[in-house]
Amino acid sequence: MSVACGAGFTIVVTEQGDAWACGRNNFGQLSLGSQAHQLLPAHVGGREVFAGEPLIMIAAGTRHTAGVTKDGALWSWGDGGSGQLGHGDRKPRQQPQRLGREMFGGSPAVMVA
Repeated sequence: MSVACGAGFTIVVTEQGDAWACGRNNFGQLSLGSQAHQLLPAHVGGREVFAGEPLIMIAAGTRHTAGVTKDGALWSWGDGGSGQLGHGDRKPRQQPQRLGREMFGGSPAVMVA
C-alpha cells in the first residue's frame, strides 16, 4: 500500500494495486476523466488502466501524479506545463500515460518521488 499527497489531493494504492483518489482535480491529477473535484475517494483504476499490471507505488507533485507498476513502467498524469510528466511536451494528461523501460535505458523504474 502506498499513499501520496499533492496540493489539495490524495492518491492511495491498495494491496491489490488499484489506485483511489480524492480532492482537487483541476489538472486531471486524479485521473477520473474530468477536472471535477472529488470529495470522497473514487476508483482511478487498476490493472485495466495500467496495461495489466498492478501499481506498486505512487507519488504526487503539486498538480500531477506518477506511479510505478510491477513491470517497472512509470505512469504519469495531471499538469505537464513544465514537462514534469516526461512525455516530451507540456500537455496535461487526464489519464495515466506510460513511460516504459526504454525511457530509462532499459532499466525498470523502482521508485518515484
